[in-house]
Amino acid sequence: MTDNRVYRTRTLGIPAEGLKDQYADGTAAKLWEVYIGDKNQRTQVYRNFIVQLLRKQNCHNILDVACGTGVDSIMLLEEGFQVTSVDLSDKMLKYALKTRWQRRKETAFDNWGEKEVELL
Repeated sequence: MTDNRVYRTRTLGIPAEGLKDQYADGTAAKLWEVYIGDKNQRTQVYRNFIVQLLRKQNCHNILDVACGTGVDSIMLLEEGFQVTSVDLSDKMLKYALKTRWQRRKETAFDNWGEKEVELL
């Protein structure tokens, strides 16, 4: 039962037949970059916190679930981790792949796999 006072701006993550993919036109990917900022705008404090936490746990392989445009994946690649990025939206992944292509000559970017997730 839902509360009539709650206004939902998105689905609850459950795909429904006949509903348009909210990411299909690429608008969400563009807005996400503006909202979260690109990797150059991430603070060094955030980077240090995440990297130190992962290294303390002896992590080498990272699965970035719901990676969006790949901001965190790129940061972790730059720090030497092997990363696999997955997202439900192929439009979000296209933004990540664009960066991967632009930086394809950098060795770290050989350690990046990406997958689009399909709901069954």
